[in-house]
Amino acid sequence: MIKKILVGIPPKNHINLAMDEVNGLIDLGYECHTITYTRNNSKLSKLNKLLGVFSNAYALVKKLYKVKPELLYLNSRFEPVGTTRDFITIVLIRTLYWRKLHIAIKTHGSNISILTKQSFFFESIVIPYLSRQVTIWFFLSNEEKDSIAKLAPKFAKKAYVTGNIIDPNRSIKSEAFMENYGLNDNRFKFFFAGRMIAEKGIFSIIRAIPDFKYKDNCVFIFAGNGDDYEEFKAEIKKLEIEKYVYLTGFLPEEECDHFYANTDALVFPTYFDEGFPMALFKSVASGLPVITTQTRAALDHLKEPDHCLWVNGKEPASVAKALNQLYENDALRKKMAENNHSLGLNFTKSKLTEQMHLDFLNAIAKN
Repeated sequence: MIKKILVGIPPKNHINLAMDEVNGLIDLGYECHTITYTRNNSKLSKLNKLLGVFSNAYALVKKLYKVKPELLYLNSRFEPVGTTRDFITIVLIRTLYWRKLHIAIKTHGSNISILTKQSFFFESIVIPYLSRQVTIWFFLSNEEKDSIAKLAPKFAKKAYVTGNIIDPNRSIKSEAFMENYGLNDNRFKFFFAGRMIAEKGIFSIIRAIPDFKYKDNCVFIFAGNGDDYEEFKAEIKKLEIEKYVYLTGFLPEEECDHFYANTDALVFPTYFDEGFPMALFKSVASGLPVITTQTRAALDHLKEPDHCLWVNGKEPASVAKALNQLYENDALRKKMAENNHSLGLNFTKSKLTEQMHLDFLNAIAKN
C-alpha cells in the first residue's frame, strides 16, 4: 500500500491541472509532495538541454531522499524528447536512489511514431528499460493505449487510460469580463483557445469565415500565442476578415478560463497529436456546443450530434459547413449544451483521482 507520493509538476503550464490531482489524492488520504519536472527551454543547445536533464534528475533524487515516498508520479509526454528525458531521469534515479520506489508517468499527448521508427536507441534500449522500471503509465485516450498494445505488447501491460480534472467553476459568466475586452455585444461568439500553430486547425477556421453565411452576426475569439501567430495574423489581413476576428494573444490560464462561460460555442478543428485537450473539455464542462475533430480523447467521450459536430481540421469547407449548421440550429445547440454539462461531471476531481487510486493499486499488485 502506498501512502506517500512525490509528484513532478510543470512550472507554469497547466499548474492547476497538476495541483487538482495532488489535492484530490490528498483528499483520498495520500501524503503528497511536489517538485518541478518539465521540459527544458527549446532554444537551448543540445548540451545545455542534457545538462538540464541531469540537474533536474539530481534535484529529484535529493527530494526523494528527503521525502521517502513509495511512489514517484511524473507528468510528461510520450515522444522522442520527453521520453528520452524520462529515460535518463529514471536511470539516474535507479542508480542513485536505493530505496524501493514505484514510478508512475502521465503523458499529456503522445507521438506513437516513437514505436514505429526503426531506432535501436528506442526499440532496444529506452522502451524495454521503461517497461521494466515504470509501474504504471497513464495515457489520455484508448487510441494511444491500443496503438501501444499493437506495437509494444510488454510496454502496453503498464498502460492505463485516464483523463484530466476539469473544474467549470473556474469559468464565471460576467458582463464586466466581456466589457473589459470590448466584447459585451449581441454577436454570437465562437471561441478557440490553444497554441497558435497550424496543427490546431486555426488556419482552417479563418479560411472558413468567408464562406460562413452568418459571419456579420458573429465574432471569432482566439486566445493564445505560438509559432504561427504572426503568419496567422497576416492571413487574417489577407482574407480581409479583421472585423470578424478578435485576438487576445497569450493569456494566463486563470484569465482565459472565463471565456468558456462567456462565449457561445467552441470551434477546435485540431489535427495535432492531442491527448486530452483542455480547451475542448473545459468547453464541454461549461456546456458549450462544440465543433471539433475525431481525435483521441474526443472519440472516447464525444458523439455527434449529441456533444459536437465532427469536421476535417485540414479542410476549411468542412469547418464552414459545421459553422453554418451550428449557427442555424438553435435546438441542436441547446441539446449539445445540456449533454455537455452532464458529460463534464465525469471529469471531477473526486471521480478521476478515485480511479487513479484504484489503478495505482491494480498496477502495483501486478508489478
